[in-house]
Amino acid sequence: MIIREKEEAVELGARLQQIREDQGLSQTQFAELVGTSQSTISQIEAGERNPSYDMLRRLATALSVTIGYVLGETEISDLNPEEEAYFREFRGLSESARRQLSQFAQFLRTTHGIDEDGDEQA
Repeated sequence: MIIREKEEAVELGARLQQIREDQGLSQTQFAELVGTSQSTISQIEAGERNPSYDMLRRLATALSVTIGYVLGETEISDLNPEEEAYFREFRGLSESARRQLSQFAQFLRTTHGIDEDGDEQA
């Protein structure tokens, strides 16, 4: 077992649930992507079941994130909770939608006189 402590299993489950929900997936939809049952996803999210390494890999792949991200070992630094939620939503977008969002963000920066670093231009 990779997750030994109950507390760690609960933290993993909560994190997994948050990532899944941020991507707009139900447990059933997520289970289909992973190739497992909805009850398995429910048990993992509730901290009642410790996923194997193979299952962690499949969970992460289905969510388009790394295993480290699922485990909470890698974070985007200096993001507030709102920014982190936007980042998770971005990951759930198709490549085409990501390009459109990037173009819209560039439009907003130009319109509001903000450079690439987020600083207002004089």
